[in-house]
Amino acid sequence: MKKIALSAVSLLAAFTLSACSNSEDVVTMEGGNITKDELYEAMKPTIGEATLQRMILIQALENEVGDNNFAAEAETETRTTMASVGGEEAFVGLLSQMGFSTVKEYQDQIHMNLLMNEALEQRTPISDEEIEEYYETYEPAITASHILVEDEQKAKDLIKEINEGADFATVATENSTDPGSAQNGGSLGQVSKGQMVAPFEEAAFALEEGEMTQTPVQSDFGYHIILVTEKPEKGTLEEETETIKQNLLNEKLADPTYLNDTMTAILTESNIDIKDEDLEDAMAPFLGTTEEETSESAESTESAESTSESVESEDASSESAE
Repeated sequence: MKKIALSAVSLLAAFTLSACSNSEDVVTMEGGNITKDELYEAMKPTIGEATLQRMILIQALENEVGDNNFAAEAETETRTTMASVGGEEAFVGLLSQMGFSTVKEYQDQIHMNLLMNEALEQRTPISDEEIEEYYETYEPAITASHILVEDEQKAKDLIKEINEGADFATVATENSTDPGSAQNGGSLGQVSKGQMVAPFEEAAFALEEGEMTQTPVQSDFGYHIILVTEKPEKGTLEEETETIKQNLLNEKLADPTYLNDTMTAILTESNIDIKDEDLEDAMAPFLGTTEEETSESAESTESAESTSESVESEDASSESAE
């Protein structure tokens, strides 16, 4: 119930052949070598565009963000995740299911996401007026757990069972149909306003600390039994400012139009000029242009140049007649 990214593919395969006598050869063999240019041309039609997109996006975002350590963070996160799933072989299999072709592609995706988050944050100022207005209706995040079931009567029976002394976490693990929280005894961790579906949010924030709903809460997911374990008091404006800033930022970054417009601005300011004609439209989806619009723009430019030449020719003829 809790709430972007761009696909990336690795272009450069690592060929290390001690027999290479020419730095432009990636393979030497009987009957003829394979050059970098040949490899490039062979790979370009299949993964060239996606790879170029990734490389341009990362470079543009690096320029926008400035000095950072995100590449190292992405590598560390990738290695940690790989170890947590049982090593490289298991990790590669998992990546395949997720749509990634290589470990490098996955790592680049993390790198790009970190850069994008930082770049968007830098371009999203939050005013004092926005913070003050938000503070008026702001409620701190609560810590909550829930049990989700499909049948209302079963939810009522479980409420009765808990009220009679059953452990909430045990009941959640044994009965909840929400797999993500059930394995943690129903725990959802911290829950902020706007993060959950409306019926859940309304019921949860109406509870006091340590209180559980006494009637099932219906949502599109089923029937919830909600327990609030922590409900902090609202601090002063000064104490809550940083949290409010982050909440406002998250709200703005959840708007796809805002994200697209901001990324388009970053890329436009990067003055991208792709020299390879086969790949010249690679960034069109990110710059809000299409091949047709590019063609029309080119035709318009040619028409304007033609008109200008015609006018200059007429002026020259007029001066000659005089």
